[in-house]
Parts: sequence; structure tokens; C-alpha cells
Amino acid sequence: MDDEENTEARAASGRRIAGTVAGSFSVVVVLAAVSYAVMVSVVNWVTVGVLSYPIGGVAPFVVITGAILTIPIVVPTVLVSVRMAT
Repeated sequence: MDDEENTEARAASGRRIAGTVAGSFSVVVVLAAVSYAVMVSVVNWVTVGVLSYPIGGVAPFVVITGAILTIPIVVPTVLVSVRMAT
């Protein structure tokens, strides 16, 4: 009977970890997409709209800036998901 309880406990733990990882991954993807879209819009508006730079010269910097600024979203989410899984 003790072996059955251990097996059930491991299965429940595995489901909990899988659910935490799947939920965290979904949150990371959604937050990264939203933050990337916002940063691309803001940088594009400031550089092209306000400062009147040409779009061709600004495009690489818009993409790089958006990608770098999504890091603060990804790192805390991963740390929280690791904490929740343990």
C-alpha cells in the first residue's frame, strides 16, 4: 500500500511540474510578445515620427531594442516558475 501512495504522489508531482512549466511558458510567450510589440511601436514612433529619421536606418535598431527589452520579462518569469515548481 505504501508503494501505491508513493507512485500516486510522484504522478501528482509530475503533473504539477508539467502544469507549472506549461503555464509559465505561456506567460513568457504572451508577455514577451506584448512587450516586444510595445517597444517596437514606441521606438518607431520616437525615431521616425518625432525625430524624422529614415525608416531604413532605424529598422535594425527597432528590432534590437525590442529584443533586448523583452529580457526583463523573461528572466523573472523563469525564476518564478522555478520557485513554484519546487
